[in-house]
Amino acid sequence: MKIFQPNGTLTLESASRQLATLPSIGQGEQLNVDLSQITTADSSAVALLLHWMRSAQKQGGELQFFGVPEGLTGLIHLYEVDALLPLSNRI
Repeated sequence: MKIFQPNGTLTLESASRQLATLPSIGQGEQLNVDLSQITTADSSAVALLLHWMRSAQKQGGELQFFGVPEGLTGLIHLYEVDALLPLSNRI
């Protein structure tokens, strides 16, 4: 099981640096993205998660997000993209 754990901030200032940080995954692989170490997130974080999802799908893999901070979960629900982002409470 592959786990990717970004940390720090996912904001407008840091999102562009984070675009290419998602590890590559193979056809049919699942990558678990642990967001529990994210300290600050804004709406740019939602766009970044969607970008990561599209990147994984283009590689033939899929992502599962867990450890999503409460504030980021709120933004995901606010923008009504929770159906597009597979959120989990645990691996």
